[in-house]
Amino acid sequence: MTGGMLDWMVLGILILALVLGVLLIIERPKHDPGVHSPRMAWLRGGLYFCAIGLLAWLTGVSPAILDQPFIREGQLTDPLWLGVTGLCIGLLIWGYFYWWPRGTITHGRKRYVVASGLWGFVWGEVSALVLLSIYAILEIFGLPAAVNALLTIVVVAVYNLNYQSGWWDIHVSPPHNIRTWNNRKVLGSHNPFLIATLAHLVLFGNLGLFVLLYALALAACAIAMHFPPFWEADGPPVSYDTALGE
Repeated sequence: MTGGMLDWMVLGILILALVLGVLLIIERPKHDPGVHSPRMAWLRGGLYFCAIGLLAWLTGVSPAILDQPFIREGQLTDPLWLGVTGLCIGLLIWGYFYWWPRGTITHGRKRYVVASGLWGFVWGEVSALVLLSIYAILEIFGLPAAVNALLTIVVVAVYNLNYQSGWWDIHVSPPHNIRTWNNRKVLGSHNPFLIATLAHLVLFGNLGLFVLLYALALAACAIAMHFPPFWEADGPPVSYDTALGE
């Protein structure tokens, strides 16, 4: 049953990617490439989401998520599971509902909680799938789980350093960074949450919970930055400099 469901999901992703690609080609001439365009951001981001969805399927991550229970039998009475899960939730609340928004500016953008939250939720799911896909690829080498987790952190750090400031924060996310807060966000939000959730994954293997935690974290980020819905007008100038922040 899972196999059939997954086949339909993959087909849906391919069709969606085709539609988004056609729309991107149609919309691109209508927008100044030097400014942030919500419509182009949704199209580019949507294509990226589709690509990662296919990667998760190819690496076996999607079937693994669908095949296992969200919470395994006995975990709700396991003090260690409850403690580590509580730590992850605490870091989620601290890092993404309090600390990350403190270092974020909105440039007067209107707040759309539902649209921004839905975008961020999918963004978070996809970010979790990136991590899980990297972890799955590293498992090919037969290294201990803890080593795989450490290598995943290193690979993701290099990946994010390039894609985040070199593409995502220029062509997808609107300007929102405060330059002096960039390292504070990494140290106070991203790294503690990443380490705790990967530790949870190594110890307990709750793939679905891992994805949900990241979905909630980036939903909070999208709402905090006032990520604009696709129908909003094109915004301010964007470049590598605006990606780094004010």
